[in-house]
Amino acid sequence: MEKPATNLASALMKKRISTLLLCFMAFGFQAFAQDLPFSNSKQYTIGGIDVSGTVSYNEQTVIAYTGLSVGEEIMIPGEKISEILKKLWDLGLFSDINFYATKIEDGKIWLELEIQEVPTLVDVRVEGLKRKSKREELVEENELKAGSKVTENLITTTKNYIENKYKEDGYLNTDVTIRTIPVTDSVATNKVEMIVNVDRNERVKIKDINIEGNEIFSDAKVQRQMKTKETSFFRFWKRSKFIPEDYQADKKAIIKKYKEKGYRDARIVSDTLVKLNDKRIALNITLEEGDKYYFGDISFLGNTVYSDEQLHNVLRIKKGDVYNATLFQKRIADETRPDAADITNLYKNNGYLFSNINVVETDVYNDTIDFEIRIHEGKIAYFDHIYVKGNDKTNDHVIFRNIRTKPGQKYNKAAVIRSVRELGQLGFFDPAQLTPEFQNVNPNTGTLDMEYNVVEKGASQIQLQGGYGGGGFVGTLGLSFNNFSLKGIFDKEAWKPIPMGDGQTLSLRAQASSFYQT
Repeated sequence: MEKPATNLASALMKKRISTLLLCFMAFGFQAFAQDLPFSNSKQYTIGGIDVSGTVSYNEQTVIAYTGLSVGEEIMIPGEKISEILKKLWDLGLFSDINFYATKIEDGKIWLELEIQEVPTLVDVRVEGLKRKSKREELVEENELKAGSKVTENLITTTKNYIENKYKEDGYLNTDVTIRTIPVTDSVATNKVEMIVNVDRNERVKIKDINIEGNEIFSDAKVQRQMKTKETSFFRFWKRSKFIPEDYQADKKAIIKKYKEKGYRDARIVSDTLVKLNDKRIALNITLEEGDKYYFGDISFLGNTVYSDEQLHNVLRIKKGDVYNATLFQKRIADETRPDAADITNLYKNNGYLFSNINVVETDVYNDTIDFEIRIHEGKIAYFDHIYVKGNDKTNDHVIFRNIRTKPGQKYNKAAVIRSVRELGQLGFFDPAQLTPEFQNVNPNTGTLDMEYNVVEKGASQIQLQGGYGGGGFVGTLGLSFNNFSLKGIFDKEAWKPIPMGDGQTLSLRAQASSFYQT
């Protein structure tokens, strides 16, 4: 609570120093000093410091944040106060900060720091979404946890995140409002409940996609490269929604198609989204196709392991072929297939882990492009150590007998890929999480370690069957353990709950009826 001023003059002084200091913080002292008290900085000795407002922190803790102390000399107005205000704001703990001079006497000044703490979040309620999972998802993704400080930044970032999230799914008119309600019970102090209202409105659909500047490909062929489709009578059962992420990928797909047909200079000159109304938009795309190109001479530089003829057999591109940037890149290094028959894998399957291949355009004349493929072969690499990590149940020897890379063996990328494939086929590990990693790679000595990371999954099955027939009940119970260890049956510590880890299969089956048991 604000302390009473002793007289009208001190009350005015208190108000004006607050205004002055806040203005100094936000805009700089020079713009305001000439019209307010203390326009010429004066030195004072601090006679006392009080803290008021909504504060849960100890008063001495807040004063310690300021760095001020009783008896300290300070210039008012001055940089010291400005620095303190900035420091307090940067903490992100307060929503309002004011400095007051409550008393000035004999060169001393008594200061009051009035602060309003940022409220603490107690609970979050999401409105406007029917599915509970969607509401919980928004709360989790925005980390709206009880105890969080409800700052303006938190509210703004939450609002922007939710709006952008639904815009990416075609709800371009999504409107999000966030308000806070103070919790007024006797226990909670300066705590709030957050209400997040999400109004997605209707999903925006695409009425028209207009293509301009295309002569080589028809509008229909250009649009076939796009996931984004316009509304039409023949697509009434499909939603022609606009998703910004898909649209960006569509533009790249259009240019990729042109480059595959020899138009290496093709580009999108402009693309515009036109809002027709709240439910419909149009997309206008202007293309520049450029000229059609052909492959000229393709030469190799730096190759000693393989001859030019051998490399040309892998490349399978001849002079006079239509220029195809996508195909050319795949024949050099196909990133979509780790086991592709390309030049990069030709080297890496023969030990040349450190090889590097670069393609350079050496000449462009008329409609023809010459290329030079520069190869740095490097040293042959050898496996030094092979490790397995993550197998808590399966014994190492079960894994190593399915690994095709051995210590001392020449590096072979195909062998690594085969090892991962065979480990996945065992059924003991999650194939999606099988990852080989290079360790201690040393280009100078030509050695490396290989670590296979595995994540084990359940390898046991239970089968229950039951039925009624022939005047009686028939039931079957089956148990199957796919990673059993026969030698562990005599080891007490191995029963967890049964011996596991040797890759053996144990099946048990029991059948009973009203007349017999097996």
